[in-house]
Amino acid sequence: MPLDVWSLSEEQLLRHGRDALWLEKYPDACEALLEYCERLKRYERPVPPAVLAYFGLAVGHSRNVREGLKLCLEALSQDRRNPNIYLCLARLYILAKSKKNAVDVLSQGLRVSRKHRGLNALRDGLGVRQKVPIPFLPRQNAVNVRLGRAFRKIKKKPGPSVALA
Repeated sequence: MPLDVWSLSEEQLLRHGRDALWLEKYPDACEALLEYCERLKRYERPVPPAVLAYFGLAVGHSRNVREGLKLCLEALSQDRRNPNIYLCLARLYILAKSKKNAVDVLSQGLRVSRKHRGLNALRDGLGVRQKVPIPFLPRQNAVNVRLGRAFRKIKKKPGPSVALA
């Protein structure tokens, strides 16, 4: 069922665009966010950088990856403190088969917001290696391997549970 963008308010367009992105219905998200951005420009209001990044993600998936990357980079130049912009950009780099750029953008985004669920989930999904415990030894050295495993077990252990009296 096609979306009647003319009958929706700006808030509804934005909500529909975000929901469509969440459901991975990129053409619908692209249509709704394009109309939202055009309405803002028509009334000479600025497009928020996060919305520009969402629109870039939708464009990248439904039309042209390069164009989507361009929009996300523009959004990032306007606001470097929003972790969602980094997430959109990283997802487009993955789509463009540029894992190295995606990992770099994810690490920059995690510097802004360490506990962002989306950034951490995407990073875990990519399988990024941790730093070696002793940097002057090779990664495959037995000491580094054993220390790495020990540190990993320590990180995974939950804290002590508090017994209720």
